[in-house]
Amino acid sequence: MASVFKQRYTATDKNGEKVTRQSRFYYIDYKAADGTRKRVKGFRDKAATAQLAAQLEREAELGRAGMIDKYVEHRKRPLKDHLEDFKQALMDKGNTSKHALMTYRQAKTVVEGCRWAFVTDVSASSVENFLANKRRAGLGKNTSNHYLQSVKQFFSWLKSDGRMAENPLEHLRRLNAKTDVRHERRALSLEELNTLVEAAENGPVHHGLSGHARAMLYLLAASTGLRAEELATLRWNALDLSGDSPTVTIWAGYSKHRRKDILPLRQEVAGVLDRWRVERAGGPDQRLFSTLKHMRWADMLKRDLAVANISYADSVGRVVDFHALRHTFITHVVKSGASPKVAQALARHSKITLTMDVYTHMGLHDQRKALEDLPPLPCLDGCRSRREAAVRLKTGTDDRPLADTGRAYKKLTKRSDFGGPPESLSGIATGTSDGNVSDIRYGGKSLLRRGLGAKRQALSAFDTDKALIEAEGTRTLNLRIDSLGRAFVSPCGKTINNCRITAYEIRRRSAEGQTKARRTCLARTLARA
Repeated sequence: MASVFKQRYTATDKNGEKVTRQSRFYYIDYKAADGTRKRVKGFRDKAATAQLAAQLEREAELGRAGMIDKYVEHRKRPLKDHLEDFKQALMDKGNTSKHALMTYRQAKTVVEGCRWAFVTDVSASSVENFLANKRRAGLGKNTSNHYLQSVKQFFSWLKSDGRMAENPLEHLRRLNAKTDVRHERRALSLEELNTLVEAAENGPVHHGLSGHARAMLYLLAASTGLRAEELATLRWNALDLSGDSPTVTIWAGYSKHRRKDILPLRQEVAGVLDRWRVERAGGPDQRLFSTLKHMRWADMLKRDLAVANISYADSVGRVVDFHALRHTFITHVVKSGASPKVAQALARHSKITLTMDVYTHMGLHDQRKALEDLPPLPCLDGCRSRREAAVRLKTGTDDRPLADTGRAYKKLTKRSDFGGPPESLSGIATGTSDGNVSDIRYGGKSLLRRGLGAKRQALSAFDTDKALIEAEGTRTLNLRIDSLGRAFVSPCGKTINNCRITAYEIRRRSAEGQTKARRTCLARTLARA
């Protein structure tokens, strides 16, 4: 229930005494839709103020029931007042003053450039038109994305803080900044880094630092990947140079992501820093580089790069500024073979894509070396594998002349008398009255009509390749000579008196479709004395 009343206050009268007085206007105290108690100034007329109180109370009831717009009051406030609240919210959240001020200024630039006065004036098309005009005037795509990100963050905060129902710029997307790179960095090679450190070491004093101090600065930045602001605030008590595991600590107040980080230091770097501390006699609370807080880092590095004869920008426009030393550190970590997760931890990045895509620079030489380290590939089309070549050599199908391979059998002695009665074995080999084998048939075809000697030592085994037998899937037939000198054909694997000669060449060249001339030539070869 709303109450209508006149406020009482204490004042001093003409005599200097304190008296209690009432205000001229009536005030209304009621419960708003969000549950908070509010006090609103009314009118001098009590009845009019009571009507206003009833209206406010009715609106509060409808708001609690979800039947009335609860953002009416926020829409009446100018956007510049919301921007000030946004900046304060960034500071209260724990962001650095530099980040909060930069985000506030970029959002304010877009709001003023689009000529928005209230929340109801906001439209996505006006933002796109404003940023497009800025790009036509020379603004880079990457900077345009930063402006878009800041103004979207501002309206996202208005939504999350209960000042807007939705973010009207939520659907806007960033541009592809890779097509318009204005300031691409590159990593220094080891030779360039050594030359830079030597040039700084032997150089004069400039930018408030001696040559040795600048050499230590470049060495520490390239071996730890610390940012410029972190190096500027680095103190000796943050370095642990004793023991086998030297470290450097970045306190949360000086870190970009507001988190305490402990990073390992290389032994040789720790040794150089320890000797430098002894030479300087620096206290634990003393900064390593005391003049860096308001220094122009790029100008200092450019001067030493010129002395080292290293170009600030290469042929494709990539530059070497102070932050490029961080790129150098991360690139060398990846090239050393470290896993992507280890590289991300040393770089202190929240996303692995930032480490591998932005801060790691690989050239054609690194890609070629990675290809050469791959396992050997199998033979490509047109080249024979070792296994196939060996099989062809064993089976005699390697397209080599017969004279090149030599004889695969010993000469057989020719005799006119076998000294035994002729007989037919298995219906395959038949004899004649003079004791000679008259016919050896295979597959119903006559192969030879010459006699074969019975001398066992004159025969030698022609061992059939087992791999060939399995590949052919057939049974190889061998020509056998028994102790009486009678010839017959038997299946492969049946050895008689340890005397065996293969008939593979006979079978292969005696298949159906071969001419009589070839059969005659083969028979003469086998019967050669």
